[in-house]
Amino acid sequence: MKNVFIAAAVFSVCLSSTALAQLSTRCFQDDQLVTIELARGRNAWARKCGLITASREAYLNTENEYQVFTNGCFAYPAVPAGSTCSFHVPADEASACITGLNKLGTCVAGCTTPTQKVAFDGRMLPIPEAYASGVTTVTALSPTSEPGLLRYGEQTIRSYVAGDTQEDIFALETKEGRRLEVTAEHPMVLGDGTMVKARTLQAGDTLMGADGKTLHLTRVTVFSFKGQVWNVRPESQVKLENVMNAEGFLTGSVRFQNEWAQDDYRLSLRDEVDVGGL
Repeated sequence: MKNVFIAAAVFSVCLSSTALAQLSTRCFQDDQLVTIELARGRNAWARKCGLITASREAYLNTENEYQVFTNGCFAYPAVPAGSTCSFHVPADEASACITGLNKLGTCVAGCTTPTQKVAFDGRMLPIPEAYASGVTTVTALSPTSEPGLLRYGEQTIRSYVAGDTQEDIFALETKEGRRLEVTAEHPMVLGDGTMVKARTLQAGDTLMGADGKTLHLTRVTVFSFKGQVWNVRPESQVKLENVMNAEGFLTGSVRFQNEWAQDDYRLSLRDEVDVGGL
């Protein structure tokens, strides 16, 4: 299976543009930890060395994030031009501690190609454009949704998720004329409300549209992609409020790829939108 644990920059209105650029370089290039094991190893090391608390480590592990620093990175000395990284920072607890580190932020994981549009406060925008514009909410399903009448609300964005990758992208095309490009593990909602990974889809499947209509999948093509993929992580940890509109498809936030990756999830619209017990 291709790696989908792509490092990402956490959006923060408290960071200057210079700090954001530096964090972007850390997450996208020189401190890109490509597995959950490495991310947790970094957090364990940071906790052992007194750089974060045990409670902070537990929180970052729950969110599938890891601590990054201003002047050090995992990739050193093989760093890109312009990087401020000047020494190696480990990603395993057993490594020796380093003094003089300053925390920069955290990185996470991602998952549509950069041209794909997602609903933000009534507008369909590519995620990179929303990030660059400082958009702070994303449109997601509301708990007040009813059978045949999906309702939406604005969810505060906890983080924008992005990263450089080279992997297969799945292009989904429907009879209704909709098209979406996503990574293999991207969460999609079937016509019956079941959340599945994009790589499991095939022509003939039905998907749920963001307007509540059934979409008939006519073609699934796979192409090699090198570049950035993006997603959004809402602040809400309610699953229904992490289901968003991407190019007219219902699709899950990055939380369905990370902390909820092992969960079976079904959006029930027979009698009501029911996510009890999930």
